[in-house]
Amino acid sequence: MSKILLSTYVVKILDNNKNEQILSRFNGTDDFLRTFKNYLNAIFTNIRAETDGSGTTSLHLTLESPPTVDIHNRRIYGYFSSGVSGDEYQIRDLETQNNLLDVETGHAAFRNLFFYMQIPNGRNSGALILQKKAKYGIKTIFKRTINRYMREQGYQIYKVEVNNLLHGRVYRRMIEHGNLKKVELIKKRIPSTLEEYYENDGNPEEIPGKLRTSMSSGTSLPKACRNLVDSLFRDPDLERVEINGIDEEFDELEFELEFELELNGKKKTFYVANKQKIQPDVDVTSQLELNADGTPTTESLLTQCEELVQDIIEIRPPNV
Repeated sequence: MSKILLSTYVVKILDNNKNEQILSRFNGTDDFLRTFKNYLNAIFTNIRAETDGSGTTSLHLTLESPPTVDIHNRRIYGYFSSGVSGDEYQIRDLETQNNLLDVETGHAAFRNLFFYMQIPNGRNSGALILQKKAKYGIKTIFKRTINRYMREQGYQIYKVEVNNLLHGRVYRRMIEHGNLKKVELIKKRIPSTLEEYYENDGNPEEIPGKLRTSMSSGTSLPKACRNLVDSLFRDPDLERVEINGIDEEFDELEFELEFELELNGKKKTFYVANKQKIQPDVDVTSQLELNADGTPTTESLLTQCEELVQDIIEIRPPNV
């Protein structure tokens, strides 16, 4: 089974003056829990499409089936179904090379991805968790379609914000109680020869590529390694950081030190030089129960989402 990643986000509604709204009564009386449920029902009935930045590829979003709505606990969950269209290609059997399907511009290949939304009463932020497969995520198409739906419903002055969320307590818990699985030092330039690299005090010529030094352990790297990365990464001001405007691509710095921590089966990668690169993705593969076909059970995905809300996403009252 491939890795199962769950990405954690904080959801807010802002007006034209950037004022945060109470989600359970934005616009004065409207409950975003109901609005979100209506949005899901709408895209289940009619597939939504948005054009990507190139203008040649369309991103599609619908639901595999109607969502589960738990009014008492103010949560909604289910499976988004997302697809990409615009290219013509063939699907072939890898063993026989026989052509199985001619994919045309009007066809789209869909993937089902789990989602979980929790919208507390009287708070200005909610929790959103989206499943991510490899580099395939749906944050961008979700943001576009939910905001288009809001405009269609007459909420012209409001915008739904979906921001990656970091929390300093997550790092501190993992570095203190978890295992340091891997450390990598990365330079964006490589030497023409190893001799030149050592003779030049580790300052290689500018040749395209990356010089990567890696240490890894099946259990945990020594305490000295843990102390080193902790001293380099620790930031007393890192408490709760919402990262807006960053989706899947970043500009990398000249040097980077990245390391992977594991706690209770959940893995997360941290970056020393560029904390903005820390993605909201948490590897929960080892914590899931599987169906007979090898896919995760809905119940185990739901359990992991609830744990992530408690461990990673702090849902605070306004003005705190």
